[in-house]
Amino acid sequence: MIKKIDIEFGSGKKLIATGEDFVINTDQAAAGDTADSVPNPLDLFISSLATCAAHYARKFCESKNIPISGLGLTVEYDQHPETAMISKIQYQLTLPKGFPEKYKAALLRTIDLCTVKKHLLNTPSFELELV
Repeated sequence: MIKKIDIEFGSGKKLIATGEDFVINTDQAAAGDTADSVPNPLDLFISSLATCAAHYARKFCESKNIPISGLGLTVEYDQHPETAMISKIQYQLTLPKGFPEKYKAALLRTIDLCTVKKHLLNTPSFELELV
């Protein structure tokens, strides 16, 4: 199945990505510029990894009838100041009070199923074409 996302070039460095049923705004605002703040593409990428992992954590808890109140996820990453390349991504999952010990390892394995992360481990081919 082929899907597509169209990009519209907005003012300044803003870009608007439109998919079949969504619109995402991004910007490459200067550091410290918070006017009309939207994520830059790298923030969007990290957020995609984080929300994917969080989705799997929620799904796991729901399948075991474990309340998600208190469940939290933070993602930290090391980024080279000159190249902007990321060298390490660390997930920190906060468990709800009373989370059963017997499910902790299974929850970690479930989060590791994140589809976005799998694409990094099994990279797709990239093709560029001028039309």
